Amino acid sequence: MSKISGVIPPVVTAFDADGTLNLEKTKAFIRHLIDKGVHGIFVAGSTGEYTLLSLQERKELFAAGVEAVDGKVPVLAGTGHNSTCIAIELSQSAGKAGADAVVVSLPHYPRPTEDGLYEHYKRIAKAVSIPVFVYNWPDAMGFSISPEVVARLGNESLIAGIKDSHQNLDHPAEIFRLTEGKITVFAGWASKLLPALSLGLHGIIATAANAIPEEVVAIYDLFQTGDLNKAREMHYRILPFINAMELHPDGIKQAVRLLGHDVGPSRLPVEETPAAVTTALKESLRGLGKLR
Repeated sequence: MSKISGVIPPVVTAFDADGTLNLEKTKAFIRHLIDKGVHGIFVAGSTGEYTLLSLQERKELFAAGVEAVDGKVPVLAGTGHNSTCIAIELSQSAGKAGADAVVVSLPHYPRPTEDGLYEHYKRIAKAVSIPVFVYNWPDAMGFSISPEVVARLGNESLIAGIKDSHQNLDHPAEIFRLTEGKITVFAGWASKLLPALSLGLHGIIATAANAIPEEVVAIYDLFQTGDLNKAREMHYRILPFINAMELHPDGIKQAVRLLGHDVGPSRLPVEETPAAVTTALKESLRGLGKLR
């Protein structure tokens, strides 16, 4: 398959009021995002609350995502786990379901060595027939995979790329440099998209794209056509929303609900969005013309 690139939302997972997984509502929301022009779909990522899902629920979500997308864009499936064996099981399940690639978050407890990380991803890559992406989120995991280990994996054709949710763009840029652009390097924050593209990165896997997909896609498209002034204008326009969304773990789901999508609550221990954050979300969405 061709290299996956562009704007890919890590899709929120819909639940009923009692916390039961609702695949039909999740599929409806995925179809909405595709209609808004996103370049791919990532199911069972952090924004999709993968750590709060059972293994069986994650497998069901893989199949639902593939069904909803119906071949229109690539489907990435989150198959990370602290256990290499379970990460392999999930990755093989995603492949059987028809996913185009797997995105494997760092195993973090017990914390592995750099050699352990290399071996983890090597064994997953050898066990599946679809591309493997590393998922690096230092703020959540408490540590980071080094650019050198990512480059080793990439240069040995064990991985297809990385979602690097590093706040410092020097980190994914160094991966890009060491691999000479041979693997796909995604940034992980919508606020980093424009500077990431200028460094040669291939796109973004960003939570904000669940609520404002058209705006995030516009930044990518404008950069591709060389209209940097308009891309910069859109970059600054979306920052108030991103800042509001990041005030609370339920912020993105609350934004999606405010926009009329029935995706239900987040699962505990994530509680509902406080009133003050909801107010900030409403104000930022009004500023984008999304709400009256």
